[in-house]
Amino acid sequence: MKLRQNARELVLLELSGTGLLIGEIRYNKQTETVLFALEKSAFFDLYFPCTVSFDQNRGVMLHPHVINAMTTSSIRVQRSRVAYFVLERDIASALRSQYIGLVNQLLGQAGLGGVRKPAPEDDNSPDDRPRGGGSRLVDLKKLRDKKPG
Repeated sequence: MKLRQNARELVLLELSGTGLLIGEIRYNKQTETVLFALEKSAFFDLYFPCTVSFDQNRGVMLHPHVINAMTTSSIRVQRSRVAYFVLERDIASALRSQYIGLVNQLLGQAGLGGVRKPAPEDDNSPDDRPRGGGSRLVDLKKLRDKKPG
């Protein structure tokens, strides 16, 4: 059974040389926690990173990072470059809603759909969706009837 990333959480982090970034970290809920992914693993992936800046007139502003113009996937972050991080439950709700609105606006235009929270059944169940290739059950009577001769 292949382990897949079935949980996601928004995280605000400060990377040395880059500044403040906000993005989504994904991890496998059966084998790790978000703290494990951020503290113990040597590298982790940050999906749709946005830079955080402060404007005196408008307040906190989010802008898509320049890397988003070059890739639609994620960036791999080396844990030793992270100075600090803030988990989703501690991020201001205005910043969270601004991020979700920005992602939905940009990814919705690209036809990739928007940000969605995983459904509760996605959190701890294996992949139950049928895969392509048709049914795995073979009716022997139909197969015998199809044989020529």
